[in-house]
Amino acid sequence: MLNLTWLKDTDHVAYCKEEDILPRLSRELGIGDLVDCVAAFRAAPTPEGVNIKGLRRTTLKLFIPNLMFDEPIDMGENVWIYMGELCPAYCLYTPWEDSEGTK
Repeated sequence: MLNLTWLKDTDHVAYCKEEDILPRLSRELGIGDLVDCVAAFRAAPTPEGVNIKGLRRTTLKLFIPNLMFDEPIDMGENVWIYMGELCPAYCLYTPWEDSEGTK
């Protein structure tokens, strides 16, 4: 069950760049428009999150922890993916750009 205590345990969380993880999850879960779903949720998030069904008897939850829970957590302003307690929760983040404009 998704709860704040479970999310605070670093053994349960994988911090990922979305361009690295979303194509793989999209393929594995049979959710062809996962990238679009994440973008739409980011544009209009809801406190309770949104459930998305895949083709392979899977469901995932997109959510923002700092909207869902009363207590903020580290990186909790980002979109997260939860697929159950047997899988890690994926925190989708965009790395900060280098202020010096390194190429």
